[in-house]
Amino acid sequence: MKYGFLGAGNLSSAIIMGLLKSGFRSEDIFVSSPHSAAILSKRLAINNVDEDRLLADCDLIVLAFLPEQLDSIVQQVGSEKFANKLIVSVLGSTSLKELTEFLPTAKIVRVLPNVNAEFNNSLTSVAFGQNLSNEDLKLTKNFLQAFGTVIELAERDFPAFSAIAGSGPAFVALFIKALQEAGIKQGIDSKESLQIALHTIKGSTENILQSGKTADQLVKKVASPGGSTADGFESLEENHFIETVNNAILATINHGRKKFR
Repeated sequence: MKYGFLGAGNLSSAIIMGLLKSGFRSEDIFVSSPHSAAILSKRLAINNVDEDRLLADCDLIVLAFLPEQLDSIVQQVGSEKFANKLIVSVLGSTSLKELTEFLPTAKIVRVLPNVNAEFNNSLTSVAFGQNLSNEDLKLTKNFLQAFGTVIELAERDFPAFSAIAGSGPAFVALFIKALQEAGIKQGIDSKESLQIALHTIKGSTENILQSGKTADQLVKKVASPGGSTADGFESLEENHFIETVNNAILATINHGRKKFR
């Protein structure tokens, strides 16, 4: 089984590193990009090839370039070269319908992974196109599960999923930075403050995942009435913390709608 990536950006890099950590062989991974494929192939010891060879040799092909490049790349390569190929698209807001219009004879899957794929922790949404065999479905799921967890979603839910799971790592990182800087302002060393923030986020996440509690239940468990945590929580509420996060998610969704409508 050979895997090809048309595009060699951050997401391709993260997915490929996740695949390698899961035991995929570097000689079975191919990448093609006019600018960054050579650097990525050298760093990860994978194959740097042109589009024609990638399409001819690979069994599963990941579309990982910029969404606005789809038209020009298909015209340059030729849509006929995608015929009967299993295509996994990570092209953001590009729908299955749009992909099928450009690649009418391909077997298409639309997915939304995130950069946590590098550490086999991506949460990836997937929507399957038409004409996929049971073997195609199996191959796709095995591929996606190699770098994280897979959730099958209706396409109408992709914008919200993308904002939360795709852009979410940046928002979580910003919250980690805020916790770190709060510690620094209280006199804690920068490195130690970062460790405190990271382990607090990690421990809280594991608490909810392993206990089956809701986020609200964990809040009530920690923020005892009249305690110091309750005062801090009240400050967050007064400053519209949840509303601010909701607005960030909406801004992310609306950007995608404006860009791809």
